[in-house]
Amino acid sequence: MNAKIGSVTLQEKAVISGSGHIIAAYPVADGLKGLSAGTAVKLDGGKVRHLATDADDAIGVLYNAVTTDDSGKTKEATAQVVVFGSVKKEAVTYTESATACTETLVERLRKNGLYAL
Repeated sequence: MNAKIGSVTLQEKAVISGSGHIIAAYPVADGLKGLSAGTAVKLDGGKVRHLATDADDAIGVLYNAVTTDDSGKTKEATAQVVVFGSVKKEAVTYTESATACTETLVERLRKNGLYAL
């Protein structure tokens, strides 16, 4: 008897493009959801938060997802943020609901040395 029980495919969202990036660690504000790889973030009180609009001053893009507690919210977490280099534009989102990257956001990121290509 030959049977296939099942299969699992693991895939991490590739955010960065090219080489020569700077990735920095920042503390994350408590109680946030939806901080996945590619989320554009800002600093508020020294902690990472979602952008409210694409015109906010984005400091960078999350390199990987931020760990959450059992309720799915951040608590005493640290984020790895790409702050310099280039990222894939199609991988970049903003807001908790993962709004797609806009040209306004591309310009805001570029102002801080991060290029969404």
